[in-house]
Amino acid sequence: MKKLQFVCMALVAVFAMASCRGPQGPMGPEGPQGNANVASSTVTVNSDDWEWDNGSWRVDIDYEAISPDITDYGAVLVYMSDGNAWHQLPLTYYYSFFEDDVEYFVSVSLEVASYDKGVTIFWTENDFYGGNRPECHDFKIVVIAANLYSARSDVDYSDYNAVKTAFQLEER
Repeated sequence: MKKLQFVCMALVAVFAMASCRGPQGPMGPEGPQGNANVASSTVTVNSDDWEWDNGSWRVDIDYEAISPDITDYGAVLVYMSDGNAWHQLPLTYYYSFFEDDVEYFVSVSLEVASYDKGVTIFWTENDFYGGNRPECHDFKIVVIAANLYSARSDVDYSDYNAVKTAFQLEER
């Protein structure tokens, strides 16, 4: 009988606690937009920022959001703007120009290396001569923490707009 009495009292206590409810409080302030596990910014690299280095132009960009954990397990994505769209690095593109009524065809390869607190972008033309420094270009750097990167295999990381939408990135 004591067991039954104890069980009944326990059930009454559970129901009493579950039904305790006061009026809803005021709504809290809106939190920050975006995602705490993702950092993104646009960096403008001017022509005179590029340095000639053993067959290619290079530029080092400091980026505090890149840590050893990010480089080992997360993602560092770099995109270059052509004025109309963002293209993920590494990237190869082609252009031509005329000199003395002769048309020359050039391929340019852009590669990126990430490290703790920064990235290096390499600009290599197919003639390895170097010629003129690269012009001014905008690069977008996106850093994604490992847990979020591995959880979002549904995102097309080569498409900056898909990354922007998936991770609620603000334009900066």
